Amino acid sequence: MTISYNLDVASASSLNFFRLVFRWKGSIWKLCLKELCIWTVLFLIITFIYRTPYFLSNDQKVAFENLMNYFNSHLTYIPLTFMLGFFVQIVVRRWSVLFQNMGYVESTSMYIGGYVYGEDDESRLWRRTMARYLCLTQLLVYRDISVRVRKRFPTYDSIIKAGFMLENEREMLDSIHLNFDKYWVPINWIYALIFRARNSGKIVSDSFTNKLCDEIKNFRYNIQMLCNYDWVPIPLAYPQVTLTNFIINTAFYASLLFQSIFTLKSATL
Repeated sequence: MTISYNLDVASASSLNFFRLVFRWKGSIWKLCLKELCIWTVLFLIITFIYRTPYFLSNDQKVAFENLMNYFNSHLTYIPLTFMLGFFVQIVVRRWSVLFQNMGYVESTSMYIGGYVYGEDDESRLWRRTMARYLCLTQLLVYRDISVRVRKRFPTYDSIIKAGFMLENEREMLDSIHLNFDKYWVPINWIYALIFRARNSGKIVSDSFTNKLCDEIKNFRYNIQMLCNYDWVPIPLAYPQVTLTNFIINTAFYASLLFQSIFTLKSATL
C-alpha cells in the first residue's frame, strides 16, 4: 500500500522538500537500508584487507587490482539501466491497472438510486440490497487476494456479523456446489432484483434497465480484472525477478570491489 504524503506538501514552504526527501515510512531509504548496510560493511572489510599488509602481499595486490580492472571494464556490458527501467515500467503499469479496477461501488450505487424509483419501504430495501450485494461481491474477491481482508473476514460468520450478508443468503451460497469460486453469485442476485423491479414498475423503462445492467457488468469486469492479475503474475515473474536481482547485485558488488581499489588509490595520490 502506498503511503500518503499529501499533508507534507499541502502548503508552500522551503522545508517541504526536506520533509518529503527525508520521510522514513515508505521511503527509498527504508527499502535500501539493508542493502546499504551490507554494501558498507563489505566495503570496509575489503578496504581493511587491501590496505593491511598482513593479508595480501604485493604480488597478490597486483593480481587483485588486475582482476578488478577486468571486472570494471566489463561491467558496462550489463544493461542495468534498461533492465531496471523495463522492470519498473511493468510494476508501475500493473499497479496503475489494479488501482483503476478496484471496484468502486459509488458510481454503480448512484445509478441504482437514480433508476430504481419509489419511496416505499420495498423500494428502499431493494436499493440497499443491490448496493449491499455490490459490497459483498467486492468483499468475496478481496478475501482471496488480500491477506488483511482475509484476516478481517476469515469466515462467512464474520461477514454476516459485519452486515454484508444475511443468514439465508449464506445458506443459498452454501447450497451452490461449484468447482470454482462463488464471487459472482451476488451479481446474479442483483440482476434478479433488477428484473423484479422492472416487472413491478420500480424501473420505468427498458433503457434504464439496460443501463443499470451495463453498470453492474462494468463493476463485475473491474473486479474480474483484479482476479486475473491475482491469478496470473508477471510473465516469467520469478525467473525474471531472480535474474534481475542476481545481475543487479552482481553489478553492485563488482563495483564494490573495484571502487574500493580506486578509492584507495585516489586517497593515496
